[in-house]
Amino acid sequence: MFDWVRNKRLKKEFEERILEHIDSLYNVAIRMAHNRHDAEDLVQEAALRAYRNFNKFRQGTNFKGWIITILRNIYINEYRKKIKEPIKIGFEDVEDFISLPEIRGAQEEIFSENMKSLIDKLPEEIRSTIMLFYAEGFTYKEIAKIMDVPIGTVMSRLYTARQILKRQLSIYARRENKNEL
Repeated sequence: MFDWVRNKRLKKEFEERILEHIDSLYNVAIRMAHNRHDAEDLVQEAALRAYRNFNKFRQGTNFKGWIITILRNIYINEYRKKIKEPIKIGFEDVEDFISLPEIRGAQEEIFSENMKSLIDKLPEEIRSTIMLFYAEGFTYKEIAKIMDVPIGTVMSRLYTARQILKRQLSIYARRENKNEL
């Protein structure tokens, strides 16, 4: 009976404290998230975690500071998680790139001798990154772990590889067009 009474008292105390600071919590969340929907999610998650851990809150300390710290930590963890996710690009976004005259047909030749030779000329770090991504199908995160580099480095290397290959394919296509004349 004692635990039930104690839990009921803690629940009531938590509700009073959270309601007292809910506006401040939301204002901080909106400044972090920059949109209402994400701010509401942050506040809800912070309130839930605070409720679950209210027994760890030290009476006499700053509840508002405690709950805002929880909110901030949730935001930081979610932000880090989003940063580590590979950028998703729809086909529509690359359709124009693929249909460029110098790129058209490259999909069929992706592992042809010419393409292999172009890839082999890339610097080793870039070549390894592009092969892990395209040939092996690893995600940015997996490649970063394999190569022991930040995800941003993986993204940069892939971008660099694409730009080099695009230029080289353009040169190759122009050369082929001259040979056809």
